[in-house]
Amino acid sequence: MVGTLPERVDDPVLIEIFGMHHQYFENLKTAADATVLTGFPASGGTVEGRARVLLSAEQLYDLEEGEILVCEATSPNWTPAFAIISACVCDGGGSLTHAAIVSREYGIPCVVGTSVATARIRTGDLVEVDGTEGRVSILERADGSG
Repeated sequence: MVGTLPERVDDPVLIEIFGMHHQYFENLKTAADATVLTGFPASGGTVEGRARVLLSAEQLYDLEEGEILVCEATSPNWTPAFAIISACVCDGGGSLTHAAIVSREYGIPCVVGTSVATARIRTGDLVEVDGTEGRVSILERADGSG
């Protein structure tokens, strides 16, 4: 995306596949120290756990059972991760993205279209993912700060 942030996007493809809904743009404007991110509620449920921020599927070997996967987006090569994660959070995406569909299949909470999760959440942070409301809360920083 280049230029001025739009106030609204109406194209259903941009919304459902690329996640260009209002929360995506609102998060881009939030403070860097914000502890609550909103996104698209892609798969219901709420879970609390430690985050694992991955920027590439080549890093999947770092993922530990029960962690919350935080990434830009997923594709089919990420699918094995869903067998061990407790939730998924993505920067991009809408209801028809890979992460959303696979999370629903595995019955784990998922919030997509947060726009800044990989920049705001750090590996080891204690986070709560509310896939029903589309909210991700940083409860405790990995360094122990709140």
